[in-house]
Amino acid sequence: MNGVPPRKPKCARRVPFAKWAFVGTIAGAALISACSQPSDSQQTAAQQQQAADEQGRKEADEKAWADAEKAGTASAYTAYLQNFGSGAHVSEASQRIVALNETARKAADEKAWADAEKAGTAAAYTAYIQGFGGGAHVAEARQRVGELDRKEADDKAWADAVRTGTAAAITAYTQKFGSGAHVAEARQRAAALDEQSRKEADEKAWADAEKAGTASAFTSYVQKFGSGAHVAEARKRAAALETQGRKEVPTIDIQKTCQAAAGVMVSLMGGTTTDQDINACLDSEQKARDQIVKDLATYVSIDKVQCMRTDVYLPSYVEWLTCLEMDRDVRKMQREDQFGAGPYTLPKVSPTINPAATRQSQRGREPASSRRKGSGLAIY
Repeated sequence: MNGVPPRKPKCARRVPFAKWAFVGTIAGAALISACSQPSDSQQTAAQQQQAADEQGRKEADEKAWADAEKAGTASAYTAYLQNFGSGAHVSEASQRIVALNETARKAADEKAWADAEKAGTAAAYTAYIQGFGGGAHVAEARQRVGELDRKEADDKAWADAVRTGTAAAITAYTQKFGSGAHVAEARQRAAALDEQSRKEADEKAWADAEKAGTASAFTSYVQKFGSGAHVAEARKRAAALETQGRKEVPTIDIQKTCQAAAGVMVSLMGGTTTDQDINACLDSEQKARDQIVKDLATYVSIDKVQCMRTDVYLPSYVEWLTCLEMDRDVRKMQREDQFGAGPYTLPKVSPTINPAATRQSQRGREPASSRRKGSGLAIY
């Protein structure tokens, strides 16, 4: 007991320090927690700011939408979408853009069609089809192109036919364009050209008949132009010439000639003579006489005297005709001064008249005075 207070145990001194350390830690944590949480006034200010920002965004959205609606164009609505991708009017803006684009497409389609119709050419309609392949007037445009192509071909073919100016060309047009724009006129022109051609052919044939001046020439004209302008006169002239010819051509007993000729051939060649042989001879003789009568005007007098002789052995119209035609044609060649240019083919009697005489004419003609000598007359 010396006045020094007794020392406390060591553990007793550490307890208060630990207690105060624990208390400090709790107080610091409380202080930190109090500092990290906004105050009520701060929370209110943040909410107010957020509300103000949202209001500003809405107002900007509505203003931009109002401007887009006021402009009313696809570009204005597209600008709205770009600036307000999540705005209140995005869906409606997209619909408006689609509608405006469709309206613009239709307007462009109608304008292009109006321009094509105004031009009215195949090229204009083709350009419309190329520019608006799915347009409202594509089918009609294709139809117009086809019609114009046909019309162009029709007009060209008609112009070519008119320029050629022949019945054949006009007829070819009607055959190719049976429903063309010029078919009626083409038929009229073809008929007129045919009539003109017929008249020209008629007049030429008549001039040739008059130039020949024979009954056969006039008869041929009548056969070719039965309704020609000169048929009546041709018949009259042919009849007159034939009447005159029959008077001038001596008469031969062809029955006697044919029978005698047949008898001579039998005696030379043997065999028998049939009625068919005699009839063939008679038919040839009659045809030869008719031909001489028709062509009598084409033979000169000296040839008639020399060839048509009844005082020879077995006189024959067939040989008279051969003689006359050969002399006539030789004189014609002499007049044309064509000797030396040859070769020349001597005229032939038609085989329907006398085939045997035709063969004889090719071997040359004997003088009329000696022609009947011997027994060289062939059986017909």
